Formats: sequence, C-alpha cells, structure tokens
Amino acid sequence: MANTISKQLAQQIVDTIHDVCGYNINFINTQGIIYASSDPERIESYHEIGRQVAITGETIEVEYDGDYPGTNKGINIPVYHHKRVIAVVGISGNPTDVRRYAHLAERISNILLHEQELNSRHRTIDEKKQYLLRSIINKDFENQDYLQECIREFKIDTGHSYRMIKIALNSRYNLRNIAMLEQDIEALFSTLKNSLYTYAYPNHFMGIIHEDTFSSDNYNLKSFSESHKDIVKMAIGKSSPFYKCSESWETAETALDSIKGTPGSLVVFDELTLEILLAGLPQNKVNEYLSKVLSKLTDEDLKLLQIYYEVNMSLQSTAQKMFLHKNTIQQRLNRITSNTGYNPRNFKDAFIFYLAILLKA
Repeated sequence: MANTISKQLAQQIVDTIHDVCGYNINFINTQGIIYASSDPERIESYHEIGRQVAITGETIEVEYDGDYPGTNKGINIPVYHHKRVIAVVGISGNPTDVRRYAHLAERISNILLHEQELNSRHRTIDEKKQYLLRSIINKDFENQDYLQECIREFKIDTGHSYRMIKIALNSRYNLRNIAMLEQDIEALFSTLKNSLYTYAYPNHFMGIIHEDTFSSDNYNLKSFSESHKDIVKMAIGKSSPFYKCSESWETAETALDSIKGTPGSLVVFDELTLEILLAGLPQNKVNEYLSKVLSKLTDEDLKLLQIYYEVNMSLQSTAQKMFLHKNTIQQRLNRITSNTGYNPRNFKDAFIFYLAILLKA
C-alpha cells in the first residue's frame, strides 16, 4: 500500500501550487526535515514547527514573523493517511491568505495517495490472477499457501470443472491499443459467471470459466468474437477438473491452431474432430499436400467442392445453393475429375479433397 508522499510527487505538488499562488511552500517529513520546497536552499533543512505538527497532528498557524524562533508567519498543516500523519505542508505568508493553498496541497496529496493505493491494489490483483492461471496451466502447485490465498480471493470452487479460454490477437493489431481491447475483454468476463482472465504479454489473454455456466455463457462469447472480427481469435478447451486445467489449456491451444485464417472465430475443442489432427501438422507438409491436391483447381472449383461437401454430396442441394442446374454441377464435377485425377464422388477421393479444404480454410 502507498503510505507516504515521495520526494518527486511532493515536489510536483509544490511546483504546481507555487505557480498558482506564488507563495513559498515546503513539504516536511515526520522528522521535521524539508524534502520538497519552492526554495531549493531549504531542502534537507530542519523545520521545528513542521516537527511539532507531525507530533501533535494539529495545524499550527503563525500570525507574525518571529512568533517561533527562526520562523516566518504562515500555516503548517498535517497530511493524514489511514489516520496517521505522513507529512506536513508549510506555506509562508499571512495565514488568512495562504490557508486555502495549504488545504489545497493537503487535498491533492490525499487524492494522489488514494490513486496510488488503488493502482497498487490493482497490480496485486493482476499478479494474483497471473499466478493462479499460470500455476494451473504449468501444473505448478508448490507454493500452496499463496495458491490457496488466490483461490479464496477469486472464489474458485476447486471441486468443480472449468474450461480454459485463449484469446489471441491478430498479429497486425497495434499493441499500443491493448488497454482499449482489455476494457472490452473485462466487460466480456464481467458477464461470465465464476470466471477470471489475465493478459499474457505480448499477444494473448488467458481465462478460465466455470463448466456449469458454459452453455449460458456461450452466447456472450460468440457475440464478443463476432464484434471483434479481424482483431482476435478465441478458443475454448475441454472441461477439466480445476487441478487438471493444464489439459483444458492444451486443448484450447489445439483448437486455436485449427483456426487457419478466420479472425473473429470462436472454436470449442469439443466440436473438433479431424481438426485436432490437422492442427499439429507442419506447415511445409500442409503446403505440399495442398499443392498436390488443389493446384489444378480454380477458385470456382473450390467453391463448388466446399458447398458440395457441406450438403453431404447432394447434387440437388448444391445446385440450389449455387443457383445452377443439376446437370451443370455434374459437368463441373466431371471436369474436376479429369483435371486432377480425383473423383469428388468417390469416397476416398472425396476425403482427400475434404482434408485439403479443411487445411486451406
């Protein structure tokens, strides 16, 4: 927790208020030492009244020069934080004239301390999220005391099953805008029950959601994915017991690898079949396979095959979707057979084409 005003921060407050009012201003620590001042020569000197204010916690106003040995008229006001004095602000001048500036300095100090404290608290929460998620992903449970503290803080029920989520940024995304994207992701996770996430530098987020609410959360996940088209790809791993969520993370990564080129996609590992095998293929092997199978096909041929296999090789349905006569579809399929040596109607050859279409997607 922030519990003091740093020298740098105190000097900034001094300079700001001095520019406004023109009076000499000092920040004095609880030992009576001036550590920030509009008069550089006074820094590191002892301030007796400042020390007395720190001890008593009471504001001391000096009406006339010389009321206290070696002092000029002015006001010295304590700065409290968590009910204790952490510094003293002193301003030289007629107390009636300078009182408001002393209170302004005290108020600014409290606001900045509160902001620092919130930032510190936020960092602590982020660190705990990072630790918790990385511990289960890496199966690192050695520091049980700290792990259990994180589990309690985020209200994780370790007796239930969870799913890991990986959200990967498009490589062309400007990382300087990461804070804006994180606001959207934070809004998403606020709608997901019993969930939490964290940013994993440099290009992805990792999260965990409760299996019991996954079905109801699915709509929000899909909506987020669709609304962030061209920015992120999302994958959700299989359901796993909490302490085995490393398996869910591995399957989320497999699911993400199955998304070849469609940003904005949401893929759930449970829905994959052949894609599980294809996701791990080396790219050079994929390229060789695609070249061998598809190199003699036109874009029009590829579109035809995609639709043909989507409708379970129905000529009638393919013709309807493509607004063509059934005979035209047959002619084009014959031409594909002639050009490639693979017959799209034959089961084995159809499987060869279908794999190529999946790999190219």
